[in-house]
Amino acid sequence: MLHISRWQQFLEMKLRELFNSIVQLDDNEWNIAENLFKERSFKKGEYLMSEGKIEKYINLIVEGTCRAFYIKNGIEYNYEIGLEDDWVSSYKSFTDNIPSDEYIQAVTNMKVYSIHTDSIQNLASLNPKFAIVERYIVNQIIIDKTERLRSFITDTPDERYLKLLEKKQHLVKNIPLRILASYIGITPESLSRLRKRLSQK
Repeated sequence: MLHISRWQQFLEMKLRELFNSIVQLDDNEWNIAENLFKERSFKKGEYLMSEGKIEKYINLIVEGTCRAFYIKNGIEYNYEIGLEDDWVSSYKSFTDNIPSDEYIQAVTNMKVYSIHTDSIQNLASLNPKFAIVERYIVNQIIIDKTERLRSFITDTPDERYLKLLEKKQHLVKNIPLRILASYIGITPESLSRLRKRLSQK
């Protein structure tokens, strides 16, 4: 008899709750959907994706934190921080089947539920309800990237930092200062002053 850990049960429940928030699935439909995803674990510092590789997965973060960044002239540019319940992927590589120009790295130990490119392309053909799920996943990634761009154009560093805290404050505290500063677009020294100023309010 297959033993299912409490953690595995929790992950399955979390994934099912997400699906049901998008579209109601019966037990048979849920079993089909569940089998399209696989659980993957990454230790702190491990890479979900590296430059030059082709992305094959879209990942739902169920535990932990990651960052997405580019390297140019030896300098890291952190453009995205993935927190619990976020979808992360080197999306251009995933959709166009071309080598990625970015890195996605676990900032803490992570667990994700991943769906392979072949599976997501076949969702709609399996069941019309799954087409709704497919659109939701893709739209969430596009919306997140669009919001990130908008924030960099219109928000101050203070506002970008506060918005990040609003999402998952308990996770943000585990992110190294240099990564947070790069993500917000300021120096680590400026971020330290920002934190001090906000704590005094």
